[in-house]
This record gives sequence, structure tokens and C-alpha cells, in this order.
Amino acid sequence: MKKKVFLAGLVIVLFSCNSGNKESSETKSESKSEKTSSKSDGKTYDCLKDYKDDYEALLTKEEMASVHSISDKAEVELRSGSYGEHIYRWESDRPSFTMEVSNMKMEVPDQNTLGIKNLSFYSDKTDLKSAIGTFDMGYKELSDKELEQIQSNLDKAEDEVKKTGEDLMKVRAKMSWNAVDGLGSSAWYKWNDQWGGELVVLAGRANFTILTKLSADPDENRRLAIELAEKVLAKCK
Repeated sequence: MKKKVFLAGLVIVLFSCNSGNKESSETKSESKSEKTSSKSDGKTYDCLKDYKDDYEALLTKEEMASVHSISDKAEVELRSGSYGEHIYRWESDRPSFTMEVSNMKMEVPDQNTLGIKNLSFYSDKTDLKSAIGTFDMGYKELSDKELEQIQSNLDKAEDEVKKTGEDLMKVRAKMSWNAVDGLGSSAWYKWNDQWGGELVVLAGRANFTILTKLSADPDENRRLAIELAEKVLAKCK
């Protein structure tokens, strides 16, 4: 619980920029990654709260298998809560990749990955427009003005929050997310050659992450991730 409270406070510190600047920053940018998802469907998706402790029902194995076959030898990772997951991993025909940890290099199997994780919710007091603004701030390319505001917020924060926030911003700077239009309230996708595709979806006040690595093709994995996300969203129709 303490960790959740700390992370929630950190998000407020980092992204309490004026959301009213959102439109002006978008119109100034031609970059796809800087655009927010412009086709929010306006739904609340409150029904997803029923699945926060049941990831097997949130996205079933059968639903995943309807998008891509799952090996009989696949291992499943299953747990509930806001840091929960329902993920299948199994051996692929792709070669292993080299990863360096603490100056030590190791060979890591390039496994196939398919699943969902991290279903969480903004407060019921958060209006849908504010939820989109806060969510997008975590993934869009930030303007110079927004970066200055975040640094100003960190300068005023306690030491622990400041250090963690600065570390998170360094990690964020190395990531490149692309907006996915027409999916939920907002959605963003990124690809990593080692770990595969990651699709984050905001649905009303709910948000979740779809993981896919079923080939070395970013576009194919993106398409499959969107199909899986649509199955989750369809539960609230």
C-alpha cells in the first residue's frame, strides 16, 4: 500500500503540468509520437473493475489463442491486483540475444510472449478528460515547456521523490511511444527488439498493458496487440 501511495504521489509531482496546454503543444508538433490519441470513444468502461482480481477472465487463454496459437509447452504467469498479469511465454525459433547486467553478459532466450498486465484505475473523482490528459503525459513526446514544469515540480519535491522522479525521467527519455487512434480512450504502442511490443490502453478510468512478441515484426505484433485490447474493451459493451 505504501508503494502505491508513493507512486501515485510521484505521478502527481511529475505530471501536474497544466493540461490546458495540451492542444497547443499538439498543434505545434508534426511528430506522430507527440500527438495524443484523438478518437476517444467517451465510454467509462466501469465494468472492468469486475476483473481486477480475475485476470484469467479479463483476457482469457481462449481469447489469446484466437489471435495467435499458444504452445502446449507455454508457461503461464498469473496474479491479480493492479500489478497483476496473465501472460504466456514459450520457446520461439528466433536466436537468443545478449543482455548485459552489472557488466556481465548473458545469453537470453528470445521467447514468444502473449498476455495482459497492470490493470489499474484512476479515482472515480477523476473526470474522463483529466484521465486522458494525465495518461497521455506519460507517453507523448514532451514539449520544452512541459519538461521545464516537471523539473520545477521535482525541485520542490522531497529528496526521495526527486531522485526517483529524475531516474524515471531518464528512462522515459529513452522510450519512444506512438499514438494508436481509435482504441479505447487513448492508447500508445512501443517496440523493443529484445522484449517485443507493449501496448498501453486507457479505457475510461481504467488502464492496462498488452504484451506481444510473436515475431520480429513490430507491425505484426502491434496488430495482434490491438486485437487483444479490443477483446478486453468489448467486455464493457
